[in-house]
Amino acid sequence: MAIRKLDQVYTKDNRHLGVARRLYHRTSDIRPEWEYYATYLLVASFALGDDFYVPTDFVAGRDPHTGHIMLTVTERKVENNTWTRQPDFVLRGEARQEELV
Repeated sequence: MAIRKLDQVYTKDNRHLGVARRLYHRTSDIRPEWEYYATYLLVASFALGDDFYVPTDFVAGRDPHTGHIMLTVTERKVENNTWTRQPDFVLRGEARQEELV
């Protein structure tokens, strides 16, 4: 599945989260059971006034007709997971950044 820059991102309960900006790939210590996911999608939200770092494990797919990215989690789950915090591995410079086109 290809995610494109500015694709609209929606939660499982059909709430608009924001737009896709870029991907961050963890280069080591990937452990989903510890919530150390391999790749995160940066979603910019102007309406909610924040950025979200959504693990791609929670991306259900992309609608080829609308370009909408659908998540497998609800808006509340996104909020409860505090995905507005930049992951530590990104802060430490241990991420491979992938610009979306």
